[in-house]
Amino acid sequence: MESITEWVKEQVCLAGNREQVLSLYERLQRVGDGRKRRGKRYDAAVVLTLMVLAKLAGETKMSGIAEWARLRASWLSEVLPLRSGKLPCANTYHYVCERIDQQALDAEVEAFTANEYRLDLAGKADRTASWRQLAVDGKVLRGSDRQTPPVREARMVVSAYDVRARRVCRHAVVEKKGKEPQAALGLIEGLNLQGCLVSADALHTRPKWCRAVRQQEGHYLLIVKRNRKELYEDIGLLFEAGPFPDLPEQRAQTVDKKHGRLEVRTLRISSALTDYLKPGWPDVQQVFQIERRITKRGQTTCECAYGLTSLSAQQAPPHQVLQFIRQHWQIENTLHWRRDVTLGEDACQVSRGQTPVVIATLNNLVLFLLDSTGARNAAASIRSFAAQPAKALELIMSPP
Repeated sequence: MESITEWVKEQVCLAGNREQVLSLYERLQRVGDGRKRRGKRYDAAVVLTLMVLAKLAGETKMSGIAEWARLRASWLSEVLPLRSGKLPCANTYHYVCERIDQQALDAEVEAFTANEYRLDLAGKADRTASWRQLAVDGKVLRGSDRQTPPVREARMVVSAYDVRARRVCRHAVVEKKGKEPQAALGLIEGLNLQGCLVSADALHTRPKWCRAVRQQEGHYLLIVKRNRKELYEDIGLLFEAGPFPDLPEQRAQTVDKKHGRLEVRTLRISSALTDYLKPGWPDVQQVFQIERRITKRGQTTCECAYGLTSLSAQQAPPHQVLQFIRQHWQIENTLHWRRDVTLGEDACQVSRGQTPVVIATLNNLVLFLLDSTGARNAAASIRSFAAQPAKALELIMSPP
């Protein structure tokens, strides 16, 4: 314990004096603190570090975070600059989250997770992939909802998720219900999309979105549903009546069998509508139909969806397009689902001001740190950090 304690103290002393890539703790020190100087006992960076440490150990609520820290007061006082030797109460965590510079926190977390060295440690970076895929989707922070006075609507954020690196590149707050498409447009405007495929669900299937992605030298892949009736019917007619000899198409199929469930995905893709759709849909190259046939306990269900992409057949053959469609749902399975189930985001009944969004940012960060250990799943990493919190602290204090 003494060696890790001295090492951590050394890292704290070096904060801000190194031109290397910054550690997470150093980045948290750069986040602005809007609290008044009088009565401020704990640095915002220390409070945020305690929150990340407790979350890495499995705590999901402010009260749990405060108690986790108090039970380790002796150790934490040795390894962190806690002037009074005491630990914050639950209200202090609320207050710090409410007063810090949220945009600066987002920027520092994004810069930290973008480090390529950490991505290699996580074993997630695939250098052979031809396209970097960003999945865009929104998530309601259901724990921020209040139906009793004072009534508050649940906050919502929309995220751009790098499915290869398993990190949130950026997220933005949706101001009010129905404004997710506008928030998503603002989200991607500041991103470098060169070499990227941006995938999104049917809510974002609109010419303005396609134009914005292409103007930034990215490519898009979008699902088409009945909210775009004319486009939906045009693509449906092509695949329902075909295939035609003069309108060639390509196919790809995957078969997955596990947990007593057989799932067959069949993709049909064609460039036949390119010239017809281009006046309304910028740079569209291919349209597709994907059919999911699932057999479980002797019963078979079939789902069919349509979509379009700006990638040509030469840039992305059918099997790769099918892979992109499947990978898009990683934003639900490896980000949103784990935030709710593993980190208890929806169960955390925090609703005041910007605090729910700050917690969402920290949850994104915690999942990235858990993945960086290379463990098979987040729960295994949490159990490890709960037993050995010094390892979690090393992850926060060490430079990438």
